[in-house]
Amino acid sequence: MEFLSTLVSKLIDLIEQWGYIGIALGVTLEYACIPIPSEVILPFIGILASQNSFSYLGVILVSVVAGIFGSIICYLIGYYGGNPLILSLTKKFPKTKKSTIALNKWFEKHGKLAVLFARLFPLTRTYVSFIAGATKFNSIIFILYSLVGITLWNTVLITLGYFVGENWTVIESLMKQYSTACAVIALIIIVVIIFRKKFNFKKAK
Repeated sequence: MEFLSTLVSKLIDLIEQWGYIGIALGVTLEYACIPIPSEVILPFIGILASQNSFSYLGVILVSVVAGIFGSIICYLIGYYGGNPLILSLTKKFPKTKKSTIALNKWFEKHGKLAVLFARLFPLTRTYVSFIAGATKFNSIIFILYSLVGITLWNTVLITLGYFVGENWTVIESLMKQYSTACAVIALIIIVVIIFRKKFNFKKAK
């Protein structure tokens, strides 16, 4: 946690000093699966835009382009390195093979929605790129749906910082509520999936 706090602090300094280049670097790293919380970086960028340090539309555009670039990096890592990693894990832990096959089939069927909506949830918004690459999901569709999700997420957080200004406590409170809501939704989805699997298993018998 101390390392993460230091990294975020350094990135904020970098954004203040390097401007749009710093924004591009910070957002690229976050979407390339480096654990940098966009809930902190993006509202801060919005605050700077509200102080006329940057153009509001300019920072959104730069953040979206950087987000796509970072996502492509993570996608390529999954594409070329994901399968060897998965094969290695399935050899060491044979029981995970069924889950891996199920994940591939699920992503083939629901990959578009996964790429789009995963961008709106903590952690999944970055790591979905690796999974998409590892499952050899269509790269053009991946980029198009990522563009929509990333644009939505980045615009909301930058706009939040832009209008709320330096009142970080309001942003922090909103993000905590959002994270809690995401956790509840994720739990409900997991319970529904488990219930459906058990129901289908009993039905098959």
